[in-house]
Amino acid sequence: MERELKENSQNFVDFSQIVKNAYEKGINDAEITIEKLIEDLKVDLRQLVI
Repeated sequence: MERELKENSQNFVDFSQIVKNAYEKGINDAEITIEKLIEDLKVDLRQLVI
């Protein structure tokens, strides 16, 4: 039970970091398109193991 809670907590941290990175990329990269940003976000989220 404790292990499951730890894994869920880590997944939440990973998810938060992925979203934060996507936000930062969208703010700082003037040439990125919405489509490219969404594609990158999809790739990162697929790598996240739930």
